[in-house]
Amino acid sequence: MAEKVGILGLGLIGRVAAEKLMPEGYECIAVRRPSTEDFPDVGGKLVETARELAEVSDIVISALPNVESARTALEGPDGLLAGAHDGLALIEMNTFGVAVKEEIKALVDATPASILDCPVSGTQPIIRAGNGVIMMSGDEARCNAVKPVLEKICPKTFYVGDYGTGIKLKLMINFMVGANTVALAEGMLFGASMGLDPQLMIDIVGPSAAGSTVFNIRSGIIKDRAWQPCAGPSKLLWKDLDIVEEQADELGLSAPILRLCNDYYKKIEKAGRLEDECAVVYEILEAETKAAAE
Repeated sequence: MAEKVGILGLGLIGRVAAEKLMPEGYECIAVRRPSTEDFPDVGGKLVETARELAEVSDIVISALPNVESARTALEGPDGLLAGAHDGLALIEMNTFGVAVKEEIKALVDATPASILDCPVSGTQPIIRAGNGVIMMSGDEARCNAVKPVLEKICPKTFYVGDYGTGIKLKLMINFMVGANTVALAEGMLFGASMGLDPQLMIDIVGPSAAGSTVFNIRSGIIKDRAWQPCAGPSKLLWKDLDIVEEQADELGLSAPILRLCNDYYKKIEKAGRLEDECAVVYEILEAETKAAAE
């Protein structure tokens, strides 16, 4: 019998996880919400509460947008923890701070269920193309038991160590993606200011030492100013870089580049452009350059 996989949060990651798992024979289940009413149309099943989701699932993937929604889903008489049972594995894919991940682990450890910290790196198109990365951390035997399921979502699924190692890697990756995006935007603005053709920059910089996955994805977006529709809205880095900066504060790090990059995502938020692609930071930098020249 195929394993039953509960998905707590049918957002950017939860949706693509279901898309990957259902054709492989896994039964995917979500909690009924206005945003999930269409799930049965694509082969999924719905239950009424997170408690029921836990009761009927072998694995629950948690992919929620913020700490508040995660706590609401976990706690209370209709929460996931109330339905936790022996053999249930909670796969924590959320991007939260290290301390929050530990708090969630403590809550789950008080039940018969187990918990693994398994964040994923990649947008929906990246994951659909098979290039997302899942970082499994926690009890190694339990990680190995769920690895075949997670590999259906991201073939690049790695065991990285004790619980919490996954989120530490994810926070580092998010910082580097944010910094790369700001550096790419400023670099292309610098090139444009010298009169370089945007397509020439893409053709030459891409295979050069300055090329990167971020460059390959976002340089064309900047060239075309294709901020919408997008798979990587600025609101994601805006949220995540705040978490990274809080972690840096806890560690007592000066982290000057991190703080500078985070300031630019705060400027994107102030400009009301959080739904635009992360590369829209180019236009924030461009506006600052024009203002300085006046």
